[in-house]
Amino acid sequence: MGLTKTSITIPDELLHEARLFSKNLSSLVAEALTEYLRQRKMEKAMKSFGAWEEHDENGVDMVNRMRSEGGRDHAAGVD
Repeated sequence: MGLTKTSITIPDELLHEARLFSKNLSSLVAEALTEYLRQRKMEKAMKSFGAWEEHDENGVDMVNRMRSEGGRDHAAGVD
């Protein structure tokens, strides 16, 4: 994994409080952002559970129908 130097703007109070917890601000921001993204991905996955219940056809039938529609042969050339 590479590293990218960036600049962010945050309130002074937040920066002061963050420095009370860690002298390495870059590491703290990376850890916080990683956790934030993990939580958002989990929320997205949880919202998708049960989404198929509203459909009349099962997943296999839906995929086969979509593949058979004109110009939508997504699996062409795949062995």
